[in-house]
Amino acid sequence: MKMRYAVCIVSAVVGCGAFGDAEPAPLSGQEDASTNLVEQAREWVSLSAFAEIQTAYLARGKVVDARPFSAQFVDGEVKLGDFGHVGGHAWSVTSLSGSGQGAPKRYAYNEVDYNLHYVYDWKIADGWTLENRVARQWVTLPGYHGDAKTICEWHAAQALHNPYVTPYYLLRHSCQPEVWSYWDIGAKRSFALTDDLSFTVDFFGDCGDARHFASQYGPKPDAPGSRYHGGLMALNLVLRLDYAITEFMSVYAFVWQFDVVSDEARDTLKATKVPEARRDLTVGGVGLAVNF
Repeated sequence: MKMRYAVCIVSAVVGCGAFGDAEPAPLSGQEDASTNLVEQAREWVSLSAFAEIQTAYLARGKVVDARPFSAQFVDGEVKLGDFGHVGGHAWSVTSLSGSGQGAPKRYAYNEVDYNLHYVYDWKIADGWTLENRVARQWVTLPGYHGDAKTICEWHAAQALHNPYVTPYYLLRHSCQPEVWSYWDIGAKRSFALTDDLSFTVDFFGDCGDARHFASQYGPKPDAPGSRYHGGLMALNLVLRLDYAITEFMSVYAFVWQFDVVSDEARDTLKATKVPEARRDLTVGGVGLAVNF
C-alpha cells in the first residue's frame, strides 16, 4: 500500500513538472463511461444530417428550378432490433435566385418535406441484404405565393445491397390534392479509392403514369385535352465523391446529368416558356454530411 502511494506521488510530481499549470487529464474511467454511453445510444438510435448547395433543383423527372439552391436534411431513427427501425426526417429547400423558376416564391424555405418511415432489412446471405421501406410524406410549399396545397404521398421502396451492384426502386403515390404515381428504378455501385475516399456511380430512370406526366409537364400543346402515355420520363447519371473527415463527418461533391427522354414530355417542354422548362441539364453540387 505504501509503495502504491509513493508511485502516485512521484507520478503527480513528474506530471506537474512536465506540464506546468496545465489542467489534469480526465480520468480514464470517465472516458470509458462516456464512450460506453455513446456506443449504447448508437445501438438504439441513429442520427444523420447534411447540408448542400446544388446548381439546379431536379425532382421527379423535371427541372423544378434551373438556378442554384441550398438544401438541409435531418433524419432520426429508433432501432427495434430484429424488427427493423422507425424514424422520421425533414428536408428543406431554399432558392438562391429568383430567375430560375416561373412560379412566384420567396427565397427562404420555399419547400419543406416531412417524412415518417419504417424500414426492415432482410439478411438473405453474407453481404446480401434486402432493404424494405414504407413511408408517409408531406410536401409543403410555404414559400410559394398563391394557393400552394400540401402534397400527401405514400412511399414504398426496396434496395438489394450486395458487394457488387445495388439495384433499387422507389414508388411515390400522391393521394391529394392530385392523384398520380411516380417511381424511379436504378442501380448504383460504390468504390473505395482510399481508406477515406469513395466514388459512387448511380444510374436511374424517372417514370410516371399519365397523371404524373400532366402534373409535371402541363397539358400537351399539340393536342389539348389528350392524355400522355406514361412510362419512362427521364434518365439520370450521378457521379459522386465522398471524403471522410472523421468517423462521423464527411464532405462530398457530385455531378448529375439529367435528360428528358419522353418525346411527349420533350415536345411539351420545348413549347413551354418558363425558365425551368429544360430538357437536358448538367447539375453540380457540394455538401457536408454527419452520421451518428
